[in-house]
Amino acid sequence: MQLMQFLSAPPPGHVFGLDAQMLASTIMQILNAVVLFALLFFILYKPVREMLKKRAERIQSQMERAEQDMNEADLLKAQYKENLSHIEEERVEILGAAHKSATQKSKGIVEEAKSEAEAAKKQARLDIMHQEEQARAALKMHVIELSSAMATKIVSHTIDREAQDRLFDEALRELEGATWPR
Repeated sequence: MQLMQFLSAPPPGHVFGLDAQMLASTIMQILNAVVLFALLFFILYKPVREMLKKRAERIQSQMERAEQDMNEADLLKAQYKENLSHIEEERVEILGAAHKSATQKSKGIVEEAKSEAEAAKKQARLDIMHQEEQARAALKMHVIELSSAMATKIVSHTIDREAQDRLFDEALRELEGATWPR
């Protein structure tokens, strides 16, 4: 309440009522503030400065690390692109080699099949010739037997035994000397 009276009624010619006590109180408050600032400056200035310095160094190192990581990422990206291009080239080379190998193998298989077919044809011809020879020999023997049987029947009625043997030997010689068609 006094404060209100004091503020409300300043002495004439003054903006507010300033007396000795208020002046002493204001000086004490200013002195307390200066002492407090001085104490806080000496107590807190170094630790705060150190903390800010460490924080700035940490931020700087993080920035450098981030820049280094970006450079490494760019390098890895370039290597990746280079590897992709090499992989594409290798793929083309492998496919070309596989195609060439497959072509060579298919040619080899075709050549082998042709040679096997030729060998089978040759063997079949040999078998046919052999069977023809056997059939001719069997036919020749059959003709001889038939001729002999017919001659025996014809001669047995008209010729004696001695004449029959002579005619048979003569027919055999003629048949053996004859050439058979092939």
